[in-house]
Amino acid sequence: MIWKELNDNLIFHNLKASDNIEVLQLMGDAMIQEGYGEEGFTEAVLKREKDYPTGLDVDGIGVAIPHTDAEHVKKEGISIAVLDHPVEFDAMGEDDCRIPIKIVIMFTVAGKDKHIDRLLQILDMIKDEEILQGLLDAKNKEEIRTVIQKREKSDIN
Repeated sequence: MIWKELNDNLIFHNLKASDNIEVLQLMGDAMIQEGYGEEGFTEAVLKREKDYPTGLDVDGIGVAIPHTDAEHVKKEGISIAVLDHPVEFDAMGEDDCRIPIKIVIMFTVAGKDKHIDRLLQILDMIKDEEILQGLLDAKNKEEIRTVIQKREKSDIN
């Protein structure tokens, strides 16, 4: 359950950043500060994002899902940022394509190859247009948490 893992210090509402590097630095440093990432976690996320971009256009809404290898992780967690204005990320699986991103979901996994399962879980969540719109419309951190919680509770029922 993603919402159970959401630490308030890792939810960013109307995050202001000039570019994708600043977004990743702010989120990555918060992951370290909250005990999810090892020293060097942020740099590893930046390097991985450069080598394997994670920008996606989901029905006109830009979402990025940055992460890095388990060797840089202390424990599993997730961080969500809704940006105050879009910043460009390179598109996943496409060369020379940039996407204006408004939602960033950074995650940590504490086991080799476990990132695929978490990535699939997040992809399943973001393909729901109602979730993405709810995140964009959220007025604070609690509403961001509630949007995800509502979705995950409906999956159980």
